[in-house]
Amino acid sequence: MAFKFSKKLNKTLKWLLVIPVVVIAFFVIMFIKYSGPPSQEEVNDKFIVVNPLDLSQIKGLSKYRSCAGHDYRGPIVQTGKKEATPRSMKHYIKVKDELAGKNGVVKAIAPFDGKILDIVNWEEVNIPEDQNIWLTPDTNEKSPRQWVFIFFHIDLKDGLEKGSKIKAGEVIGTAHLRRGPEKYTDNFDMAVKFMRPMSPPAIDLPLAHATAEVFAEYEKLGVTLPGLEISEEYRDQNPCPTTGQVRLGDVFFPASTDPNDWVYFKE
Repeated sequence: MAFKFSKKLNKTLKWLLVIPVVVIAFFVIMFIKYSGPPSQEEVNDKFIVVNPLDLSQIKGLSKYRSCAGHDYRGPIVQTGKKEATPRSMKHYIKVKDELAGKNGVVKAIAPFDGKILDIVNWEEVNIPEDQNIWLTPDTNEKSPRQWVFIFFHIDLKDGLEKGSKIKAGEVIGTAHLRRGPEKYTDNFDMAVKFMRPMSPPAIDLPLAHATAEVFAEYEKLGVTLPGLEISEEYRDQNPCPTTGQVRLGDVFFPASTDPNDWVYFKE
């Protein structure tokens, strides 16, 4: 009886030792296979196949590395390094004057076939119609390495939730423009990030990942890809002023009056 109990105990102990080894091996394999720096193919991926904006509703965009809004940085996808000083590494989308302060009007459009990866509330108070929507494109590979397109300040369409499938060109929601102390603003924002295991999300110029057909819509309005970007060197030498306000670790900038921070569309 004692012998059988001892044999069973040894078998149990053996499995208790094996399980952690298997778990560790899994994470080591994941690290080796999936956590490396983005390949050139991944960096150059043109996954935005439909314009995420109805440009007839839009007045202009803030430039990548502008001093608009608040500090928004992370490792950049090309080098994996975080840039030195506060800057906004996304686009604020300025709506036309007659649409400012209006909810339920300015469209947020799915830029690809994919799914809603996550829905994030960054405000201190949970406001259902003011959410950050993370979208990821369908790929042929079941890989944890993926690009994400993010809309900020969106009232998501009824029926959509985390995990919902989306189709390129589908209106997935509208900009929430009745926000702030005066319940009135003229902008919302968008960004892209590259996700991979065991590494923080890497940031890049959003419209660098649009197809030529999509970007041609911007070119008709006088926009060029280099014109949407402030260089890292310029921003290092000309740091953004800050207000002293900090929210969730990000410092805020005063209202931007620098014309170099924005690209306005030609009529």
